[in-house]
Amino acid sequence: MTASDPFAGPSPLIVLLIIVVGGITAFGLAGYGFGRLGRHGVRGSGPEVVLPSLAALAGAAALAMYVWGAVHLLLDETMTTDACREAVGEQHAADIDRYDVSYVPLRLGCHVEGVGTYAAAVPGYVNPAAVGLALSGVVLLISGGFVSELRARHDLRKETSS
Repeated sequence: MTASDPFAGPSPLIVLLIIVVGGITAFGLAGYGFGRLGRHGVRGSGPEVVLPSLAALAGAAALAMYVWGAVHLLLDETMTTDACREAVGEQHAADIDRYDVSYVPLRLGCHVEGVGTYAAAVPGYVNPAAVGLALSGVVLLISGGFVSELRARHDLRKETSS
């Protein structure tokens, strides 16, 4: 299959790269988050430790969810035609004219002329969950920065007033 082939499914090389790099990065973020919480202790730590640790864990979960979707693309790569036929239904199965692959957001689209594009292979919860987890991680990281800044300002005021 060439790149201009309208029936070319997802590139197995790109999907494998997503799985390997995303999996390693998710594992690293989870190790950082759990390691930092383990070193400082959850109960004895303040928000300046807990919030960035939770941010790393949320980022790891977001990447893991994205990798999970990519695994579905890879598994269905050999069965793209079957996945599309199932997605569009029997009445339009013969009318599929091309496949559309998107890596952000992760999806395999099966296009039927005059009807539209149907999502196949990647479960519908993958993209919303990955985005929600990623946004949670960003909010936690920013919150941790604000807490650290407020604590530093408070400590500075204490020193200058003494």
